[in-house]
Amino acid sequence: MTPQPITDNMDVFAENFEKIDLHGKKITKAEFDDCTFVSCDFSETFFSSCKFTECRFENCNLSLMKLTNSKMGDVDFVSCKMIGVDWTMADWKSLLNPGPLHFHECILNDSNFFGLKLEELGMKECRAKEVDFRNATLTKANFTGSDFKGALFAGTHLEYANFTDAQNTAIDLRSNHLKGAIFNRYEALFLLETMGIVLVD
Repeated sequence: MTPQPITDNMDVFAENFEKIDLHGKKITKAEFDDCTFVSCDFSETFFSSCKFTECRFENCNLSLMKLTNSKMGDVDFVSCKMIGVDWTMADWKSLLNPGPLHFHECILNDSNFFGLKLEELGMKECRAKEVDFRNATLTKANFTGSDFKGALFAGTHLEYANFTDAQNTAIDLRSNHLKGAIFNRYEALFLLETMGIVLVD
């Protein structure tokens, strides 16, 4: 069975898309509600003024995907490769009640979340190396088991965020908001050491 093609101006509900290849192509004003995307190649795909609501992406390649003026709400990403995505290009302001994004076992290296307000963001067991989280509001985020090597945190609101079993969380306690945030004991000691505090037994 040939999968339904993804085209401009389409409006679909509860459809399943599998092994769709849109590498480097442009899709304009398409809307997807409660759709599932499995093993699709959307690398370098340009989604312009599109909308994804309550959708799920599994085992997809979304690296360098562009989301110019596109909306996303309550979307799950599972085992996806999503290197170099600039999430600040999406349209977050016109969604009245944007549901949180959830990433599980995804590769998010070199992505940009600068200044975004994404409360209750889920980023579990992901690789988030060199990701820019500066000035973002990520309160109540779930970062459990993720690797943040080289990630940038400054002026970031991380109140009540869960960093249990996260790695390489080089977060300056003086320039970020961490009230109620949860860390493993070892990772909490690492945070103090990065401030030049000497710890003794």
